Amino acid sequence: MPYAINQGVRVHFKVEGAGSPLVVHHGLNDSLETIYDVGDVEQVLKGDYQIILIDARGHGASDKPHDPEAYRMVLRVADVIAVLDALEIDKAHFLGY
Repeated sequence: MPYAINQGVRVHFKVEGAGSPLVVHHGLNDSLETIYDVGDVEQVLKGDYQIILIDARGHGASDKPHDPEAYRMVLRVADVIAVLDALEIDKAHFLGY
């Protein structure tokens, strides 16, 4: 499984397809597997984009810190940047809910 590291927290991600990079971020209490479950990856996005699916910290296969301060917005945004940096991507579209 591919991981990016942000300040000691492992952030799990998957990459599908080719094209313009598109980060797809799941909603609260979900994981990147939810995006597969609704069919968006295969049916809608994969043909046009390089899809970067991320398990947010505390979800899926990403680390689950116990300190509530580890879930501040600035750190969660930095997780996305860490994934893009690991993939050497400077700029991407973003889809989240």
